[in-house]
Amino acid sequence: MLVKKTCPGPCNNAWRKAEETLTLRGTEHSISPAWGQPAQCYTCVGRTLEHLAALPQLLIAVRNEAVEGTPTKLTGTIGRVGLHPAWPGQASRLLIDRIVGEMAELQADILIQRGIWKVGTEPGDGTVAEEDAYIGGIVATLEAHWEWAMQHHPAADEAYDRASANPGSQASTWYRATVYFTKDHEQREVERLAPCPKCRGPWLHESRDLRLVNGEPYIACGDDTCGKLMTKTEYDDYVRAMRKSMERGKAFRKAAA
Repeated sequence: MLVKKTCPGPCNNAWRKAEETLTLRGTEHSISPAWGQPAQCYTCVGRTLEHLAALPQLLIAVRNEAVEGTPTKLTGTIGRVGLHPAWPGQASRLLIDRIVGEMAELQADILIQRGIWKVGTEPGDGTVAEEDAYIGGIVATLEAHWEWAMQHHPAADEAYDRASANPGSQASTWYRATVYFTKDHEQREVERLAPCPKCRGPWLHESRDLRLVNGEPYIACGDDTCGKLMTKTEYDDYVRAMRKSMERGKAFRKAAA
């Protein structure tokens, strides 16, 4: 007999909160949950599919930030050396590489599980000239298998958060990160930084309040649920390590193609 499950998506946030309050305080509620079909509800399937479809244009917008973005202001003590990217467009490039790499991993995971690909036969990364077509191809493949992924992927019933392997959660995380990076917001007052090493989002910024003894600011994550803090040296070491890791990953995938 098929066991009925509640959808793990954000559609049930209010219901989960009400259930938590019921457990802790005994407060009754009349909120009904959205049910999985069999894992996730149709609303979450449709919403995440829209997020997925928007990614090609959003990633182009992220890349264009490095070329067309308004020059950022330096903040803090007069004369202090600001946080300068290791190369022009570093923040946008690192975010794109991370998201596209995760998209390619999800594509390979789905196609291998469905018996369409064999382990080690995934295609390598696209060249810069072919990047848009490469991303479009991944999105088209994910769209074609999205219904299966949302209902039958081994992680389809995992709760939505940035560490989740749930395909819907991953698509929503990529969408939010690209929208946040390209829209007008407070972080435009400082230089763009690499994705956060803890929550993976583009929320890192030069803190206005937290500073070392020498006046140098901490690098802080703007996500209240994350709270990651780094010194400038720790941030530089993290960026170098991430670049090396991405380069090794690209070399490995190309060798396996």
